[in-house]
Amino acid sequence: MILAIDAGNSRIKWRVTNDGQQIAQGAQLTAKFLEGEALKLSETQSISEIRIASVAGDEVVDSLKRQLLSQFSAPIRFAMVSATMGELCCAYEDPETLGVDRWLAIAAAYKKYSQPIMVVDAGSAITIDIIGPGGQHVGGYILPGLTLMHDALWKNTSDVRVVGSGTEELWIPGKNTQQAVNKGCLLAAASAIESLAAQFPVRIVLTGGDAKIISQVISLDADNHSNLVLDGLVLDGIELRDS
Repeated sequence: MILAIDAGNSRIKWRVTNDGQQIAQGAQLTAKFLEGEALKLSETQSISEIRIASVAGDEVVDSLKRQLLSQFSAPIRFAMVSATMGELCCAYEDPETLGVDRWLAIAAAYKKYSQPIMVVDAGSAITIDIIGPGGQHVGGYILPGLTLMHDALWKNTSDVRVVGSGTEELWIPGKNTQQAVNKGCLLAAASAIESLAAQFPVRIVLTGGDAKIISQVISLDADNHSNLVLDGLVLDGIELRDS
């Protein structure tokens, strides 16, 4: 059985699979983990391999390794970005500078569809990657996530939160400050995706914590896969480095 862990800046998500079938899964806030709240992995036994994708920094990685080494005897391996993976080809001159979460999401999405796609990962940041014909990664874009945009306007304010709304409501101006902030953040994200879709007529694939909200407000068809990074972690051909 493989334990796959996606350690992000906001959340740590994990999944146990056996021959491609999901056995267990979970998630918790990264901040809570750093405060000492261990991942609840007590039900995951007989783990033969642990695969980690992390963009959360050394402190999180070190804490993860301490917990995993205390619970399991399985080898711990970290996913890496490679220049190629089968047909898929990374656009970056230095592939290692591409975020591993982006690469895994790209790999998983391309594996599912095998056609030109736009992969939108809506997490702490919103990353948009274009994969053209033949698996060529064209490149990508990074913009602030909904919460980052919100916090830039309402730092240390808890009364204004980003919430979803129907597509028809997005184009109705906000009648109070909370509505105006929420609609403005959503409009910025939706407009970026729709503008790029006009330039790159490809299938849109959404993932990440805010994917559902964004899928409700963009005017284009999009497929929503909640955990593409975890999907990518268990693919054959992903480059792995021993811890």
